[in-house]
Parts: sequence; C-alpha cells; structure tokens
Amino acid sequence: MFEAMQRHFQRYADLAREMIPAAPGYRQLELAEIAEMCERLETKAPTTFYEALQLLWMTSIIGQFESNASSLSLGRMDQYLGDFYQAALDDPEVPASFLHEVLGDFYLKTNDVVLLRSAESAKCFAGFPTGYTVSLGGYDKYGQYSVNALSNEMLDIYHEIQLPQPNLSVRINEQIPRRFLNKTCETIRLGTGIPMIFNDEVCIPGFLSKGVSLDDARDYGVVGCVETTIPGRTYGLHDIALFNLMRVMEMAIDDLKDDPEVTYAKLRQHILDKIDHYVKIVTTGSDIVDLGHRNFAPIPFLSALVEDCIQNGKDVTQGGARYNFSGVQGIGEPNLADSLYVIKKAVFENHELTFKNLVEVLQSNYAGADGEALRQHLIHDFDKYGNDNAELDMECAKIFRHFALELGKYHNIRGGEFNAGAYTVSAHIPLGEDVGATPDGRKAHEQLADGGLSPMVGRDHLGPTAVLKSVSKIDNTLAVNGSLLNVKFSPATLKGDNGIKKFADFLMAFTQLKIRHVQFNVQSRETLLDAQKHPENYAGLVVRVAGYSAFFVDLNKHIQDDIIARAEHTL
Repeated sequence: MFEAMQRHFQRYADLAREMIPAAPGYRQLELAEIAEMCERLETKAPTTFYEALQLLWMTSIIGQFESNASSLSLGRMDQYLGDFYQAALDDPEVPASFLHEVLGDFYLKTNDVVLLRSAESAKCFAGFPTGYTVSLGGYDKYGQYSVNALSNEMLDIYHEIQLPQPNLSVRINEQIPRRFLNKTCETIRLGTGIPMIFNDEVCIPGFLSKGVSLDDARDYGVVGCVETTIPGRTYGLHDIALFNLMRVMEMAIDDLKDDPEVTYAKLRQHILDKIDHYVKIVTTGSDIVDLGHRNFAPIPFLSALVEDCIQNGKDVTQGGARYNFSGVQGIGEPNLADSLYVIKKAVFENHELTFKNLVEVLQSNYAGADGEALRQHLIHDFDKYGNDNAELDMECAKIFRHFALELGKYHNIRGGEFNAGAYTVSAHIPLGEDVGATPDGRKAHEQLADGGLSPMVGRDHLGPTAVLKSVSKIDNTLAVNGSLLNVKFSPATLKGDNGIKKFADFLMAFTQLKIRHVQFNVQSRETLLDAQKHPENYAGLVVRVAGYSAFFVDLNKHIQDDIIARAEHTL
C-alpha cells in the first residue's frame, strides 16, 4: 500500500520534469523543486512548511482515491503545522509572500474535489460539499487556549480566497484572546458563512461522557459539516442514519386519532414509546450498513493513519480504531416541540377544538378558508421555539434528551456507542416531503426546521439572543455527534468596529450559555433574491447552507428559498 503511495509520488515527480522544457523560466524552477520534493517525500518526513503542505494534500487525495469519501477532513491544521510555519517565518531565506502563496494554493486545491453523488444523496447534501473541514484554535492538552501565527494566517488568507472550501471552523472557549476572536468575527462578516463556531465548554465534556480521555477530548476536531470527532483516533460513521422525529409524531397521532380517552400525557408518552421502537430499528439497520462497509468496502489506507488500527491488526471497519462511534441525527426537534405545545394549549387546555377535529384538519392539509384561518391562528397565536419560552423550549430539551439517551443504550458491531446528533445538512427539505400537515401550522410536505436546533424558518421573532436562550435549554453535551444552529444577520449589524464588538460579545454569550455550535449567514434578503433572479451576476456568491458553505447559484430553489426565508436579525 505504501509502496503504491511512493509510486504515486514518483508519477508526480516524473510529470513535473516532463513539463519543464515547455515552461517559462520561473516555472521551470518551480517544477524542478516540485519533482525533487515529491521524491524526497516518498521516503522522508517533511522538513519545511511547503513540504508538509504537499504531503498533507497528497495524502488527502490518496484517501479520496480509496473511497470517494465525503468529509476526509483536515483536523487541527494550525496545531500540527504550526511549528513548520513558525520555522519558515523565522527563516530569513523564506519570503513571507511565498508562505502566503503556497497556503493560498492549498486552499484553492481543496475546491478541486467534486464527489460523485446519487440524486437522492444530493438532496440531502445540496451544493456538493466535500468536507475539507479545518479546526482552528481551542484548548491544548494543558487546558490553555492555543492560537499561533498559522491560526491567524489561515483566517487572513480566507479574506482573499472566499470559496466554500476549506470549511474553516474556530474553537471558542472562555480563554480565547480577544484579538483572535475579533479576527474570527471579521472573517464571518465577509458573508460566506465561514468560519463556523464550536464551543469547547460543551464539546469536551460531551466526549468525556463517552469515555474519551481528557487529552483526546481536548484535541477534538470537526469532520464534514458539524460532526465532532477525535482526529486520527476515531472511526465515527457520523452520518450512518437520519431519524425523522416528525414522522414518528405523525404516526403516533394517527394511532390515537379515534381514542376517546386520549390526553396530552398519553399522546406524549406514545410518541416517546415510538421513538424507542424506531431507535431500535435504526440501530439494527445501521449495523447492517456498518457490516456492508466491513465486508465490501474496507479502507486499509485510512486505517493505517488511524491510531490503534495497526496495533490491533484491524481495519477501521472491523473496530481497529481507538474510538468507534456511530452517529444518528434526530431531525425535527423544533417542529415537534412547537406541535406538542399547540396540541397542549389549543386542544387540552383551551379546548378550542377536539383532538379528533385537529386530526381531521391535518388530514385535509388545512383545506378551505376555515382550515387556513386555523393554520394562521396556530402559527401566530401560539409561541414557537426560538423565542425564549421556557415551557416550550423545555419540551424540545426533554424530547432530545430522551432520544439521545435511548440511542446511547445501543452499541454498534465495532463495539462503540451510538451517539446522537441534531443537524440536518439539507435533509430538512426531503424529510419534510415525507411528513403530512402538522399542528405547528406547517402544511404537508413543506420543509422542517433547518439546521437541527434552529427555529422553524420565520418563527423566531424576538431576536438572536432569544434564540440562544432557547437553544441553551437543551443539554448540548448530549449531541456528541454534532448539532447545528443557523443564525442570519443583516450585513449592517456587523458594520464597523462597533459591529464587531457587539458580535464578539454575542459569541461570548453563546459560549457561556453552553451551546455547542453556531454559524452565520451575513447576506441581505435583497441580495439573495436578486441572485435568485439573476444568477449570472452572482457566480461567486457563497452562502452558508448547513454545516458547510456553497455557491448560492449551485443550490436548488428549495434550498435557496429556505436560506432566504430564515429570519434576519440585528444586534
């Protein structure tokens, strides 16, 4: 395997030499250096920042060859390349402009990879994300915030590149230096949705609760979209399944539609019982998929790079890695909480209609003038998740807690736990197509709440701090597989030094409220609408979709409409 890797490096060296005669003078020198570097890296460790970048990229590409794999992410680049970069900065013979150029070239290369996807898969991963995710900053093994020259340079270069990849993230905690926090805010202000933010104060305790060592937990990274992992030590299967909680609710309501003794408590318990039933089914199905990977798609090259696989003599698909999780995403928690709140208030407390009447209205998809009037009443006259209503938000928290703890009772065939996630990628669109009308006022086959823990589009009326307060009531440490919160700001909100100061304070509030993840779109509704009408004028417009960014004009209209409809906040 590694002999094949050496031959691959040699082919690049040979190609570089073949290109020298036809190249201009300066390029001839570059090609000669590339050829020599590829040959050195066949057998020797990198000694310079340039060589380390080259080895990282070539290794990544070989991993892509092995498995056409989405989300072969790059981990904590600033930490493992930081010393190489600092040594280059300290070398008077290495121009800073050269370091800037090669890192920029690396960024461009991460946008070269386009994965083959089925049409169904593309619905759930709109915009062709490749998952070259990078984590910057965060605690080191000593519990100190670790930021270096490369951390800053990687944000600075993104100001020039502004492409969907690499999918930068910044790990934040109470020790983050204000200067680095401000630079992070300035980068988000560009409007591409990069970087996203992860909270060490939540992610690390979450891993500790799953038996991960303290040193490993402090070294967590982000893979793919928002999935948290222990880089180089984990085979996580983070997207093994999506669990449609709203479909479960729909079936539970149907089961009880003719029960004359139905109560709110009975309905709620029936929903929880059905969650338990389908969690067992989804873990069984996930193990079948896991076994298929083991039997038909082992990944020996990746396994050789994951700690403990060689010592254990096992491929990652056989359980060779140190940590062997499987991740299942609970989809629709905000919609379920909103629906239960409406049922509790409108049916069982206010007695505005009977449970049977409600079911009939849902089955008709709010048909007729009376149905539409009721739908508007349910949307506008009952509080919704995202507006800091403690009673409603705690229903969301209790549902997710139940789902996560029930899922955690099961172990996969590699011996690891099933971990809960709360993110949708873009699956809230196709999963919504599978669900009929719901008590929160959502019509049949419309989308579910975007993100995972984000409020249903257009239902958060009290501003971004109210959204944070709602999300904070959920025990975010339970979402070990990852969670996602989308927030959309008006560009004017982040304008100037004062805008950056307020935004930085907002992120520190996010940290103290113990929320796992947040990401931002900073594009005006008017810009997005114009881009939808005149895509030829916006070829370079990058927006945040889910745990990744994409070119707006590459997205289908359903996803474009979803992004446009998200509430636009100010601070």
